[in-house]
Amino acid sequence: MRILIYILFIGGLSMTGCAKFLDEDNRGGISNDEFYRTEAGYNSIVTAAYSSLRTTFRSTPWLSLAGTDTYQMNRELGNRALMEYTQLYADNPDVQTFYSNCYNGIQTANVGIHYNNIVEVDENRKKAWMAEFRFLRSLYHFLLIEQFGGIVINDEVTLDGPRLSLPRASLAESYAFAIADMEAALPDLGTDRSRASKAAANHYLAKMYLTRAWDLKDNADFERAKQYATAAIDGYSISIPYEQLWSPTNEMNDEILFAVQYDIESIPNTDGGNNQQSLFGPYLGGAELNHKYMTSAFIPSWSFHNYYLENDARYEATFMLTIYDQYFDYYDNNKDKSQIPIRAYYPRVWGREYSRADSLAWVQGKEHQIPTNFRYYPFKGNEEAYRAAYQIDMSTPVIKKFDSPSTRQVFNTNASIRDIVLARKAESYFLYAEASIGLNDFVTAADYVNRVLARPGNAKDNTSLAPLRNIATAASQSAALDAYLIESAKEFIGEYLRWPELRRTGKLKEFCGLYNYDIKKAGLDEAFRGIDGQDKIYRPIPQSAIDINEADVPQNPGY
Repeated sequence: MRILIYILFIGGLSMTGCAKFLDEDNRGGISNDEFYRTEAGYNSIVTAAYSSLRTTFRSTPWLSLAGTDTYQMNRELGNRALMEYTQLYADNPDVQTFYSNCYNGIQTANVGIHYNNIVEVDENRKKAWMAEFRFLRSLYHFLLIEQFGGIVINDEVTLDGPRLSLPRASLAESYAFAIADMEAALPDLGTDRSRASKAAANHYLAKMYLTRAWDLKDNADFERAKQYATAAIDGYSISIPYEQLWSPTNEMNDEILFAVQYDIESIPNTDGGNNQQSLFGPYLGGAELNHKYMTSAFIPSWSFHNYYLENDARYEATFMLTIYDQYFDYYDNNKDKSQIPIRAYYPRVWGREYSRADSLAWVQGKEHQIPTNFRYYPFKGNEEAYRAAYQIDMSTPVIKKFDSPSTRQVFNTNASIRDIVLARKAESYFLYAEASIGLNDFVTAADYVNRVLARPGNAKDNTSLAPLRNIATAASQSAALDAYLIESAKEFIGEYLRWPELRRTGKLKEFCGLYNYDIKKAGLDEAFRGIDGQDKIYRPIPQSAIDINEADVPQNPGY
């Protein structure tokens, strides 16, 4: 790991996808300048830059998800340091991997920017490529800022030798760089949503200004966030039903702004996809059962289940509440489901416990094929009871919205070829709402959240879906944020947003104390308190990165 961090900080490429171009493509005696001058050679850098997103979001989803209100500990206590903070130190391997992946992505973008002036294509294409590289470089810097605060800014490629002294910029300087890079990219980006686009840039600028507004206490940034969110929304009304939004046959639909792209032709082998479908819920058994392979990394929490009201159809659209003979039978619309054995069922009622009478009514109410190994797990109205079965296979429903049925025969946690959605217009609406809360305009915030809640089909009775708590009548900014964050959790569960969202709003520790079973058991103050007596709100700068850097790089509080 020491060598890896050293390579990152000197700006070398030997650990990046671009390294292969610099090293291997010279075997025929072609120089870098000659190779990257060609359209094919330069396009290889573009491909590597986008491919770096796959590595980043496949390797370390824990930093975006763990240690929040929406998930509880898995049965193997995996990634415990990030799940409950007590063992989170500056040598954490997941933090190191994320840090390395981001700087590798930045370095690849820097190579593309460096050679942009020599590539022999028309000026419009050259400008578009430059804008895409600046978009990606800005995005990676922002991902680092979300997790670490002030960061080392890397804005130049190093091909001639190491850079050993790279100071850590202040938080204000870090934001200024990321925002300036994204704003510079914006005019020359296109409209193709499979690549960095104007709409995606507007979305991320809204998020950057919003995050800076909270961190640096600047109301003007809340206004800028609203302006960019409006540009990202661009008059779009939320119109796709939630289950259809996440249908495996409806990828890159009109709501999607930016995603990490996958398809069966682009992965090198059967385990070359992503792991998003395997993360959220308990283990479903081995390959012999023909269910999807679950890692059990994140068990949706009891508290999260209780964010849903009875009328919210997103509950059924989010969770797989009926597992047929084979998990992916659910997606076979040409089959009569009444003739397929049901292996597991997860009933739920609101306001009381699911009873034997409810069970009998379900069995008698319609035809079912109930085999002898049928499993039945009613939702428990008590958190201790819900938690008690967490080590049992199939004990709670898994999240289905990321399922990849086209790779159903591949029993591998990295089998998914579904795109990883990073930004969508519903989030742009929420960013506008959050900025409104920052300005104490709770009525407008409620309006923008309610526009998302009004998605067709969200309400089971076809009325307007109500939030769990009313944002518009909140008694304080803190209460408005609480109501907003509960709605955000339901809309974006499993998307890689939750930890940064709680951190930027200042609600991370509070929501963990209220809703995270494991952190409550560990003791809230004990979990967050670091060796210096300060809370672990940011992630630790990897110690190996500090050690190799000749500049003075201060560690974050808590470590």
